[in-house]
Order: sequence, then structure tokens, then C-alpha cells
Amino acid sequence: SSQTLTYPKRLIEVDLPIKKISEHARREKSIRHGHISTLHVWWARRPLAACRAVICASLWPDPADPLCPNEFIETARKVMDRFWNQQKVEKRDLKDPIKLRLALLDFITEFTNWDNSTREEYLNPARELTQIGHESLSGEKDTRPLIVDPFAGGGSIPLEALRVGADVYASDLNPVAVLLNKVVLEYIPKFGSQLPDEVRKWGLWVKEETNKEVSEFYPKDPDGSIPIGTYGLEQLNVKVRGAEHKFH
Repeated sequence: SSQTLTYPKRLIEVDLPIKKISEHARREKSIRHGHISTLHVWWARRPLAACRAVICASLWPDPADPLCPNEFIETARKVMDRFWNQQKVEKRDLKDPIKLRLALLDFITEFTNWDNSTREEYLNPARELTQIGHESLSGEKDTRPLIVDPFAGGGSIPLEALRVGADVYASDLNPVAVLLNKVVLEYIPKFGSQLPDEVRKWGLWVKEETNKEVSEFYPKDPDGSIPIGTYGLEQLNVKVRGAEHKFH
């Protein structure tokens, strides 16, 4: 006989502080240092703040739902009590399921602030809630929830999924998007600060090898200028890094 599985609502199905999240997403547009938007221009990049909020609210069940597992409720109470006490705010009555829900939503709001995106006091609670949410909803112990983004684009959703403690499959038809995601999700975590040096090293190698192969097609002009391209039948004079060059 077939059985119908029932699950509690997730936070995103109940409430989400859209206005405050939008404010953080708007501010994020002016941030350059450390943001993946500085890696490569992507014409449809999603705000990291919004992605982070949506992923957390989609993975965490609503503690006020009658079907919410007790394991999640108890862990959420401990995590939120510890977190808000650290913030030195008024103590919350987390025994009330509605107030516990509000505490989680307020945490998500604060976590979407770019300044908090890499702070351990936010990362650790988020990952703990993600893990207990997964395991309490029939996920195998010591595994993590899996998020699949088949149209990953610039990589905002996969990046934020990893940040909050989920595993990710990301794909895209555009090979540029695939390369961006491999750099953000695989190469940077794997190689860290070595990656820029390797990029410079192999970029220089490509430049030198290219010069060897094509230099015969761009001989220097009698006046010493270096042709660097062709442009119809017109001749243009340009200066590149202080040197005189010509287009033919």
C-alpha cells in the first residue's frame, strides 16, 4: 500500500522579510572588494543577499508548523538562544514557536548583510541549522542537503548554498558560466591564494607562445612601431602603454 509523506512548511512558505533583504541586496551593488561580481561581468547576476536568504528559508522548516520535527525545534532554540545572547539584545522567549520563527527570520535578515556573510558567528549557526533541518527531515546522517542549479549563470545560488552548508550541483549551457562556476566553486576553495599566481604564470606563457607563432605576421614598421591589428584599409596611430603602435 502506498503511503503519503507529509512535511512541514519551510520558512519561505510562511514569511520572509523582503524589505530588509532588498535593502541589503541594493547595498551589495556598490561592494567591490571580495565580491564575485569583480571576478567577471555577468549580465544577469543575482544578489548574493537575496540568494542567501532564499536558500536558508527554503532549507529550514517552520518551527511553528505542527509537523516540524522536534529535533529541529530543540536545536533551533539552542542555536538562536546562543546567537541572540551574543548580540546582547533583549532575551527572547524561544519556547513560543511563533517567537522562535521570528528569531530565525531575524537571523536570516542579519545574515544577508554583506558585512556578516563571512563572520563565524553567523556561518556556524546557519550551517548547524541547515544540517539539523536536513537530518530531521529524513536526510541520512552525516550527509548534507543537495541543491541543484541547472542554470547557474554567474554562480550566486551555488556559492550561497555552499556558504550555508549544502552540497551543490551547478551547470549551464554557456561555457563562460561553466568556467566562472568552476573558478568560484572549485578552484578558489582548492587553490586559495595560489590561484592568482598560477593565472599570471600561465597567462604570460600563453602570451609568449602566441608571440612566437604570430610575430612573423606582424613585423615591426620601419619607424619601430608594432602593428597590433588590422582595420580595413585605413591606417591608425595609437599609443599603448606609452609606446607608438599602428593599426593597418
